[in-house]
Amino acid sequence: MKIKCILIDDEPFALNLLEDDLLSFDQIEILQKFHAPVDVAEYLKNQAVDLIFLDIQMPEQLGTEFVRNLEDPPLFIFTTAYHQYAVEGFELNAVDYLLKPISKERLMTAIRKVEDIMTLRNKQVVEKDHIIVHVEYKKTKIYLNEISYIEGLKDYVKIYLVDRQTPLLTRSNLRGMEKLLPASDFLRIHNSFIVNKARIEHYTPAKITLPEIALPIGKKYVKNMAQFHMKAASNQDNIIR
Repeated sequence: MKIKCILIDDEPFALNLLEDDLLSFDQIEILQKFHAPVDVAEYLKNQAVDLIFLDIQMPEQLGTEFVRNLEDPPLFIFTTAYHQYAVEGFELNAVDYLLKPISKERLMTAIRKVEDIMTLRNKQVVEKDHIIVHVEYKKTKIYLNEISYIEGLKDYVKIYLVDRQTPLLTRSNLRGMEKLLPASDFLRIHNSFIVNKARIEHYTPAKITLPEIALPIGKKYVKNMAQFHMKAASNQDNIIR
């Protein structure tokens, strides 16, 4: 299980030091580093992130304030030289609160906490055969095998069902939907699209074809398709490459 994370710290030395330490953990995948939280909220709307390592005292915005302003924050760990924010940090449900300088042993303990939380979440998701979303102000149950693909708009997503022409519209974003859906059955292929793997008929490096539509593959999601290709090749010889 890879933990996809980003790092935020206004001090370049501290940021690089944390990155070097994290590179020694095989389960960690560093997606991006930021020197300020100003652009991170927009980044999170378009990128699936499991974990944020986050400094607190930064010139433009406190790390605690940044977390409070996130509508649906990923897991996060504070990394700071100041102990006085610890209580506030845990009130915000931080996974851990690491005081600089951070030892490898302390970092390992924090990462194990993240692994435990993600394992539990994944187990809960896999056991579900449906999701529940708000459609026209009502809670609506949608079975996973009924979903063909999902399209992300700015603050909404369209859920296209197998035997329904009109999509269901719900207030969310693709990152939020990605958390709800089991990765074993659904695949992010673009900033704007998630598809049901079982619905894929053909694919090329540039697009995926479902029974009802062809969808583009975003450049940064080619890696996802490569992994899908490897699994499909071993399990489904009839898929056209």
